[in-house]
Amino acid sequence: MTVSVGVIGLGPMGLSLAQRLQETGFDVVATSRREQTRREARAQGVRTAESPAEVSRWLRERGGKSVLLTSLPGGPVVRQALLGEHGAITDGDHFVVVDTSTCAPADSRALAAELRARGCPAVDAPVSGGPTAARAGTLSVMAGGDAEDLSAAEEVLQAVAARLVVCGGPGAGQVAKACNQLVVTANIAVVAEALVTAKALGADPAAVREALLGGYAASRILELHGERMLNRDFSLGAAARTQFKDIGIIRELTDGVADNQVFEAAARIMQELVESGGSELDHSAAVQVVERRTGVSLAD
Repeated sequence: MTVSVGVIGLGPMGLSLAQRLQETGFDVVATSRREQTRREARAQGVRTAESPAEVSRWLRERGGKSVLLTSLPGGPVVRQALLGEHGAITDGDHFVVVDTSTCAPADSRALAAELRARGCPAVDAPVSGGPTAARAGTLSVMAGGDAEDLSAAEEVLQAVAARLVVCGGPGAGQVAKACNQLVVTANIAVVAEALVTAKALGADPAAVREALLGGYAASRILELHGERMLNRDFSLGAAARTQFKDIGIIRELTDGVADNQVFEAAARIMQELVESGGSELDHSAAVQVVERRTGVSLAD
């Protein structure tokens, strides 16, 4: 019997996950808080429901194995969508919950404990790679959970992941994602600085990027976001406000534990982008902060 999947959250990542799962043979229904995103999903062939509660009703009607996959801004929103008033899960449900959101590990652990007490397997499975990788099924998935819960979620996780790594028990996936975002934040900032430095010193920044991609400086950030910076394409892949939210999680986790000075210097660039009105731009727009500080624009 086809596994039925309810996707809660239809931002760029949630929509791409819904499309990927549908294309690989899962029976999918999805929802979000905004009618506009539901309408956009329907236009791309994804069945939608009006609310998380309607998603769960549809899953119950389908019968068989059912998975609830969440792709939402943070832990409190995930909990509300699943267990709050009009949430997806009611007494007697035994859905497998796969949370791909980036949350504080403590929130994930608390949610997993509450879901398991209700009889619902739960896995925190934050992802890296962006909507393009989600659609292609080439995400890196950092999973945390108990062994039996991970086993229950594996079929769905394998459908979206090129790399699926179990990092430990509940919340461990979120610890791994925090480390991922630490590296991403620093890498965005240093790629921006490298391209602006090349321009300031009279070299062609596009040619410099091409040269760097052939050596130890190569990275996905240099490849994808470096191109965005050069092309001034700051349309949404990952919003700067989301990156800054993740920065807050890292700071809270590492307070008194680690002295991440390189990360903090990069984090201030992202913070300045958000505070100067760029919160809804892609996080690669951090190059604009570096340009303002340096007085050199890649657009000139």
